[in-house]
Amino acid sequence: MLVKVEDGFYLNSQHIIAVRIAKSLHDGAFAVAVEYTPNSLQNTGLFEKKFRNGAEAEAYLQDLHQAISKS
Repeated sequence: MLVKVEDGFYLNSQHIIAVRIAKSLHDGAFAVAVEYTPNSLQNTGLFEKKFRNGAEAEAYLQDLHQAISKS
Protein backbone atom coordinates (compact mmCIF):
# COMPACT_ATOMS: atom_id res chain seq x y z
CA MET A 1 0.00 0.00 0.00
CA LEU A 2 1.22 3.50 -0.78
CA VAL A 3 1.95 5.79 2.15
CA LYS A 4 1.97 9.57 1.73
CA VAL A 5 5.28 10.82 3.14
CA GLU A 6 4.87 14.37 1.84
CA ASP A 7 2.73 16.12 -0.75
CA GLY A 8 3.62 14.47 -4.04
CA PHE A 9 5.90 11.83 -2.46
CA TYR A 10 4.54 8.38 -1.72
CA LEU A 11 6.29 5.16 -0.68
CA ASN A 12 5.16 1.58 -0.73
CA SER A 13 4.86 0.63 2.94
CA GLN A 14 6.81 -2.58 2.26
CA HIS A 15 9.80 -0.51 1.13
CA ILE A 16 10.12 1.47 4.38
CA ILE A 17 13.09 0.16 6.35
CA ALA A 18 13.33 2.56 9.29
CA VAL A 19 12.09 5.83 10.69
CA ARG A 20 14.62 7.80 12.71
CA ILE A 21 14.01 10.85 14.88
CA ALA A 22 16.74 13.26 15.97
CA LYS A 23 16.65 16.44 18.05
CA SER A 24 19.07 19.26 17.33
CA LEU A 25 21.07 20.39 20.33
CA HIS A 26 21.44 23.88 18.84
CA ASP A 27 17.88 25.00 18.22
CA GLY A 28 15.70 22.17 19.55
CA ALA A 29 14.34 21.36 16.08
CA PHE A 30 13.42 17.79 15.21
CA ALA A 31 14.35 15.84 12.08
CA VAL A 32 12.43 12.77 10.96
CA ALA A 33 14.29 10.56 8.50
CA VAL A 34 12.54 7.77 6.58
CA GLU A 35 14.93 5.20 5.14
CA TYR A 36 13.54 3.14 2.29
CA THR A 37 14.53 0.78 -0.48
CA PRO A 38 13.90 2.13 -3.98
CA ASN A 39 13.40 -0.27 -6.87
CA SER A 40 16.66 -2.08 -6.09
CA LEU A 41 17.16 -3.85 -2.77
CA GLN A 42 20.88 -3.06 -2.98
CA ASN A 43 20.32 0.69 -2.62
CA THR A 44 18.59 2.76 0.01
CA GLY A 45 16.98 6.14 -0.13
CA LEU A 46 16.54 8.70 2.60
CA PHE A 47 13.73 11.20 2.99
CA GLU A 48 14.22 13.80 5.72
CA LYS A 49 11.72 16.30 7.02
CA LYS A 50 12.46 18.97 9.65
CA PHE A 51 10.10 20.36 12.28
CA ARG A 52 10.43 23.38 14.55
CA ASN A 53 9.10 21.62 17.63
CA GLY A 54 8.24 18.24 19.07
CA ALA A 55 4.47 18.67 18.68
CA GLU A 56 4.76 19.05 14.88
CA ALA A 57 7.11 16.05 14.66
CA GLU A 58 4.80 13.95 16.83
CA ALA A 59 1.74 14.80 14.70
CA TYR A 60 3.65 13.84 11.53
CA LEU A 61 4.81 10.56 13.09
CA GLN A 62 1.28 9.69 14.20
CA ASP A 63 -0.07 10.27 10.69
CA LEU A 64 2.75 8.21 9.20
CA HIS A 65 2.17 5.40 11.69
CA GLN A 66 -1.55 5.29 10.95
CA ALA A 67 -0.92 5.15 7.21
CA ILE A 68 1.62 2.32 7.60
CA SER A 69 -0.65 0.39 9.99
CA LYS A 70 -3.48 0.37 7.43
CA SER A 71 -1.36 -1.55 4.94
